[in-house]
Amino acid sequence: MKKLLCNAAIIFAVVLGVVSCENELTPLGSDFLGEDPENIIKEAEFDVKTYSTTVNPVQTNNFNSVPFGTYFDPVYGESKYGFVAQLNPTFSNPDFGENTILEEVILEIPYFSTIDLTVSSGEDNVYVLDSLYGGNNINFEIYRSNYFLSNFDSNNVAEPAVYYSDFEDVISMNATDLIYSESEFIPSAEQVTIIEEDDEGQLTVQERLSPRLRISLPVDYWENVILNQEGMPSLQSISNFQNYFRGLYFKITGSENGGSLIHLNLNQATLTLSVNSDFADINDFDNDGDVSELNNITSAFEFNFNGNRVVFIDHDFPSTITSNINTSNDPINGSENLYLKGGPGALTIIELFGQSTNNVDGESPELTQIIANDWLINEASIDFYVNQDAVLQGSTQPERILIYDYETGTLLSDYSISTSGIAPINANLRHLGRLEREIEDNVNSQGVKYKLTLTQHLNNIIQGETENNRLAIVVSQNVSLITSSEVSQNPIANPELENIPISAAISHEGTVLHGNLSPEIDKRPKLKIFYSETTN
Repeated sequence: MKKLLCNAAIIFAVVLGVVSCENELTPLGSDFLGEDPENIIKEAEFDVKTYSTTVNPVQTNNFNSVPFGTYFDPVYGESKYGFVAQLNPTFSNPDFGENTILEEVILEIPYFSTIDLTVSSGEDNVYVLDSLYGGNNINFEIYRSNYFLSNFDSNNVAEPAVYYSDFEDVISMNATDLIYSESEFIPSAEQVTIIEEDDEGQLTVQERLSPRLRISLPVDYWENVILNQEGMPSLQSISNFQNYFRGLYFKITGSENGGSLIHLNLNQATLTLSVNSDFADINDFDNDGDVSELNNITSAFEFNFNGNRVVFIDHDFPSTITSNINTSNDPINGSENLYLKGGPGALTIIELFGQSTNNVDGESPELTQIIANDWLINEASIDFYVNQDAVLQGSTQPERILIYDYETGTLLSDYSISTSGIAPINANLRHLGRLEREIEDNVNSQGVKYKLTLTQHLNNIIQGETENNRLAIVVSQNVSLITSSEVSQNPIANPELENIPISAAISHEGTVLHGNLSPEIDKRPKLKIFYSETTN
């Protein structure tokens, strides 16, 4: 009897499990796309409408790194990146002593770099630069800026100030003293070694530093600007000094063969004045009982760059590219080509099913039918193919692009916020696939396509939790940056575009993709869906 009851219970449990499975479908995820004998998983493909639009000047005073130099894009031409930055004294109301001699003034701005542990030995480190593009000369000048960078909006002091990428003209008109010029600058990955003469006259290594821009500035100028201000209000506080000395303007004046672009770590930059002077030994440091004698001391007076800063971006687009972007901006029909360029460049707008709910015609029939059938999306994705006839193969093609809600400026629900411990180049790969190339892992080969997955986003639309808003794609060098940069409304070219992701604002790269009117029909972007129907 016990054995019969046990067998009956097992049979009942199996039947109950089968019934439950028939009435509750669970998303199988993007890893399950194989052949299904019962045809539960189905595949569908839908048109999307795509077109491009220009991006006005972008906010740059919120950049964590500062691009500096020139970059030549084979499609979009040359771009120049300069900046202006405030100096902050790390001291107040200084006493420079007597018989003062300003020995040297050193400007140091580190690059972003990592130590190559495979070849480094002892104290001689070998570095790899994280963000160097190109390897040719650039020419630049450093001026004193006489423009005060306020913390607050001049029209509304309750709001923080926003400065845009086209602000260089204002700074240039307010530039005063030329402090330094360099005609053959190439960023180097070499470790910087500081050699000094010791008390016995021997040259010894005093310090080893990571790669950086390190230059000696004229002492006469800084003696007049800083040392001669001793006892004056200009050195009594940071705010007083910033009003007195309003910043340094780094101006790009030329380049050779495309020049070089490097990202500077301004958060660790310093301007250091080494001052040799005599101080009365009032505390009898040498314990000789004489507190009236003078001790000769060399002191370091340091400034940092932690004040306000503005990056300037000057794209010199060929006239044909400007014309092509304008031609691509066809919200009614879509476009043959799609244009993506970072900064004040271009982005592409996407309408799923060829028509968004924001259009006056309402919801597309395809989406209406999907919602009525209550599809359960196992995977939804769009492949964006590179127009290989329009771009050159190689490292100038961006590795990543980013998709987001164009109407709200928010990321899609497929985006994973938790990316700790993952290199930016490999973050969110399931959602935002890297550029697939003809030769895998070879950045010099031709790019083929980007695959963007929006499974959860589409499920949310079907469930009524998300509007079928227009989406946008932009180039991005770091998809882990999730804040945004404002877009200037002057000139009023696209008043609905108020923000773009900051990773697109700071990106220098560009590409051209096939649009929904591409003559190569198999390379037109399509919304591909693997789904389950939730009817019993």
